[in-house]
Amino acid sequence: MQQFQTENPRMPIAFTRGRLVWTLLLFYTGLLPFVPLRESCLEAVMPSIINRYYFPEDRLLRNRYAAKIMDWLLMRKSLIKHLTDRGIQVYFWVLNEETDYSRAFDYGATGVMTDYPSKLRQFLGGNTHVRGSLEPPD
Repeated sequence: MQQFQTENPRMPIAFTRGRLVWTLLLFYTGLLPFVPLRESCLEAVMPSIINRYYFPEDRLLRNRYAAKIMDWLLMRKSLIKHLTDRGIQVYFWVLNEETDYSRAFDYGATGVMTDYPSKLRQFLGGNTHVRGSLEPPD
């Protein structure tokens, strides 16, 4: 990544896990508005889907609590608004249910990634308030 950035400094880059943790720390201490961010997009698993799809029922409860804490930390309208206001695109993945699409867009996500694009297209077609917020300004 550093070599690519050296060759093309305008190349868009995403948050690494470490930079996301740093950004969350800055956000919750109130310092984020004063710190420059070089990233241009945030792509993350929406934490609420982790418990549904990735942890089997017999798994230790600590994993479920970790996912809930991450959901509480990351899924903040004010955080997502701050990032998008700074020109950083926010994407959540892999969302495959309408409730997840709705939640992501209600929080202000720029977009979502899904295994079922036709299902997402149908959702967007039936939710004009979401579709209108995704269209670029004139």
